[in-house]
Amino acid sequence: MFDKNILQPRIIVPLVVISMLSGLAGSAIFSKMDSPSSPSILKVLAQEEDGSRHYIEESDSIEAIKKVAPAVLSIVATKDLEIFKQQPLDPFFPFGDDPFFRNFGLQIPQQQPQQKQQAPETKRQKVSGGTGFIIGEDGLALTNKHVVADTDADYTAVTKEGKEYDVEIISRDPVNDLAVIQLHEHKDDDDNKRKTGEKKDFGDKPKGMPVAGLGDSTKLQVGQKVLAIGNARGEYENSVTAGIISAVNREIQASAQGGGMSETLSGLIQTDAAINFGNSGGPLINLAGEVIGVNTAVDASASGIGFAIPVNQIKPALASVEKFGRIVRPILGVKHVILTKENAKEYKLEALDHGALIVGDRSKKEFGVMPGSPAEKAGLRIDDVILEVNGEKVTEDNNLQSMVQKRAPGDTLRLKVWRASRTFNTSVKLEEKKE
Repeated sequence: MFDKNILQPRIIVPLVVISMLSGLAGSAIFSKMDSPSSPSILKVLAQEEDGSRHYIEESDSIEAIKKVAPAVLSIVATKDLEIFKQQPLDPFFPFGDDPFFRNFGLQIPQQQPQQKQQAPETKRQKVSGGTGFIIGEDGLALTNKHVVADTDADYTAVTKEGKEYDVEIISRDPVNDLAVIQLHEHKDDDDNKRKTGEKKDFGDKPKGMPVAGLGDSTKLQVGQKVLAIGNARGEYENSVTAGIISAVNREIQASAQGGGMSETLSGLIQTDAAINFGNSGGPLINLAGEVIGVNTAVDASASGIGFAIPVNQIKPALASVEKFGRIVRPILGVKHVILTKENAKEYKLEALDHGALIVGDRSKKEFGVMPGSPAEKAGLRIDDVILEVNGEKVTEDNNLQSMVQKRAPGDTLRLKVWRASRTFNTSVKLEEKKE
């Protein structure tokens, strides 16, 4: 510990003077750095000192968010749910039809059947929440398929400013976790039509809506900074989280929260930007304010592992909506695992280091080859390995699903297939996959 008596007056004065001079010099430097006439000094100093762009990156993040956030929507699903009411107790026998008292030989009076069955009382309730974003000035928008999966529910989109729009489902992607939706001005008579069972009559399309621009996901690099915007947990609309791209071309088996049916999603972007439940369907953007992915899944058993559908997988879907009025996707009809040098040993296929292994469990009636599909018509079986498609090797970076999705229904693919240590060639004609 310093003793305050050690510092003599003759020493203190020079120190104070030096401090004052240092302060003046520092003020001059920071004043110059902040001056509009010399905007490049901060950038040059940052690059010379440690190569970082911390201040510049923060500025880019803020501008990117300002650019995209107005186009982000909170999507709310509502439906009429039955109200369950507890039956009033019989004042002469308040224990009701309790087996405990029945076992003691007590006689339980039976309730008289009602003369007329009344319709159950219902109440309009929110059942789920998600995110979407506008891609057309007329209110055309994108979200996840699982966000609008309930065909019995009505959907409402809420903008950042709090304005509500009715949502029309244009098309649900039969392959990807994607849906194209259309916003409409709210009509007052919609509630009455819903109660009477009439078909919903949507209002006019909006005009001049803010739009999120689509980028290019083929140029993404691991380590690149990204931002996720969404209706976190269905409660915190327009929440922003930041992170980096952790990996590209990921393939996962995704299922809804709580279990249920699962689907294979390929070519995904992995990010450590927090993607919470409710963020589904929101945009993953780069620092230029361009959408490079649609947030779709999280690894619930891990921390900081989220996935997004690359925007370049979405562009063909938008093109087919414009052409056909719905998302048209081709189907091959196989359940598969991409082989690598590492996992080939697990399947006792050490001789192979690439390809798509068709998998399934016959005992559980899990079809590796979908009945009636193009793959079945071409003679493919469980345990076959598709090595090449039109002369291109099937690998992690060039997986089977992405190869198929580049084509259209009616296209013919030439396949090189490995079966029981032998290879052969076959052709398969793709068909349209139904929702």
